Amino acid sequence: WMISWSIRALLVVACLLSPVACLVPSAAELKIGYVNLVRVFDEYQRTKDSEQVLEQRGKQKQSELEVRIGELKKMRQNLELLNDQTKEAKSKELEEKSDEFQRIKTKSERDLVRDRNQVAKQILEEIDGAVTAYAKANGFSLVLDQRSLVVGDDVYDLTDEVLKSLNDRYAAGGKKGP
Repeated sequence: WMISWSIRALLVVACLLSPVACLVPSAAELKIGYVNLVRVFDEYQRTKDSEQVLEQRGKQKQSELEVRIGELKKMRQNLELLNDQTKEAKSKELEEKSDEFQRIKTKSERDLVRDRNQVAKQILEEIDGAVTAYAKANGFSLVLDQRSLVVGDDVYDLTDEVLKSLNDRYAAGGKKGP
């Protein structure tokens, strides 16, 4: 802290002694705002639409898995009715089908997580671009994420404006899914 104070004092003295005016912006010249990025992400219509599409894909995968579960149950029931020689061969087939089911289930879950992460990344990049564009268009020197603030007056909250800008642009762009 003391070093910071010393550097500031030197800057002030240098500016006072310098024949050239110092171009250090004062706090009054700074235009500052903050955005609740979590709220923007959650309330952005593209996020909602993408979540619906991904949820539908998840339900479709779950339905496919339930059909396979039904097949496996039926095979197990039929296995009990067979003689020992046939039972052994069908037992191996049932084990292979169970292993295949687990692989398909794991792959489906992994694919859904990957898709959700890709969509979230794209949306976050779009939000970042919208915040940057809004800040530049409206002359903001500094825009912070609300999570990094200790105190912030509501007058500096840009969340609604950024969210409206994003949703308007999304609606005008034809609502692309994930």
